[in-house]
Amino acid sequence: MIYLLSDEGRDALRRVAKRSVLYAFDFDGTLAKISSDRRGVKLVPSMHEWLRELASRVPCAIVSGRALSDLVPRVNGAVSYLIGNHGVEGPLTPAAALQTAERTCLEWMNQVDTELAGLLKDTGVEVENKRYTLTFHYRGVEDLAAVERTLVLLLNRLTPAPQLICGKASVNALPPGSTRKGEAARSLMIHLRRAGLFFVGDDETDEDVFGLTEGLIMGVRVGYQTESRAQYYIKHQSEIEDVIRFLIHCIDGTPDIAADRTMVWLLRKGAT
Repeated sequence: MIYLLSDEGRDALRRVAKRSVLYAFDFDGTLAKISSDRRGVKLVPSMHEWLRELASRVPCAIVSGRALSDLVPRVNGAVSYLIGNHGVEGPLTPAAALQTAERTCLEWMNQVDTELAGLLKDTGVEVENKRYTLTFHYRGVEDLAAVERTLVLLLNRLTPAPQLICGKASVNALPPGSTRKGEAARSLMIHLRRAGLFFVGDDETDEDVFGLTEGLIMGVRVGYQTESRAQYYIKHQSEIEDVIRFLIHCIDGTPDIAADRTMVWLLRKGAT
């Protein structure tokens, strides 16, 4: 993997900025810091402003595991395009597909409540019903790997059989045949008539995008991982602001310091 903010990585960003690209980002762990309180996660003001500035220049999307009803207030209008529920819920999703996904999740919740509730409670798992997908959280348990293995075995009992995607201290259950992050992001790219996709994500749920064989021109992972299919990485979540600022600089053809001064002015203006 190549460090994105190295000289080689910056040269690659300059090339990307010259192309017709959809810029897409995961939310938790990418645009916003991971928190043990997932309900309290939000964009910091500087991130919101930089993201809004980028989206005023080029098409931008957020592709998240959160439901859109949960994501929308956290993004607060920073970008125009949102994809939620790991790709199931988005601007191009047919209503019939959402209805089918909702019925499936209701069936699963009935099975969870009647057959799995005790077992899940014993392993310290919390169920989040996101209407079109389910997420089973187990942050805070002692043996994460053991709980994940047990949880996968339990969830494979559900009917119809779910698509399971393991994330950070979580397992996500998607209805069979559902659109996932990679396909959803690529479809939006095609719909917007962009020639390529730029994507930044931070965990296993984002590997679906990094593994695209068509459309993806740059995949960036938050945190170095040798097994990732992303070609580039940043060291930690806080560096995403530097990436977005640099992209704005490249798109505008202005020195980076000029972009910094512009943002200082915007933040001061917002505070008055």
